[in-house]
Amino acid sequence: MKNKFRFIIGIILIGLTFNINAEKKRVFTEDEFLSLFNGKPKSRVLKYLGRPDNKNIAIKPKGADSVAGSKIRMEKDPRKKKDKIEMWYYKNVVEYAPKKTYQKVELTLINDRIVNIGFFN
Repeated sequence: MKNKFRFIIGIILIGLTFNINAEKKRVFTEDEFLSLFNGKPKSRVLKYLGRPDNKNIAIKPKGADSVAGSKIRMEKDPRKKKDKIEMWYYKNVVEYAPKKTYQKVELTLINDRIVNIGFFN
């Protein structure tokens, strides 16, 4: 009875291992990637690439208004909604030469829409 139980557990673990390995991300050429994602909503990225490998949220440093921007101070409107800016990172999803991929792809999203794409090694 114990041997049958171990055998069944072993088969399940092997099946899970093959399932995990089968979930590889698709690799795109640079042109394919740009035409597929540039200016598109976040939902499209999630559909094709899944969740990002890493995610950052842009935060404005304290005192940045006094250093950066125009000399004319804009009055802060409390009714105006702040933009949500995120950077999503994916690993090895864009190919630049046969069997060579960029180590990272950075997608910059503003209000859940892609506005910038960067490829890095």
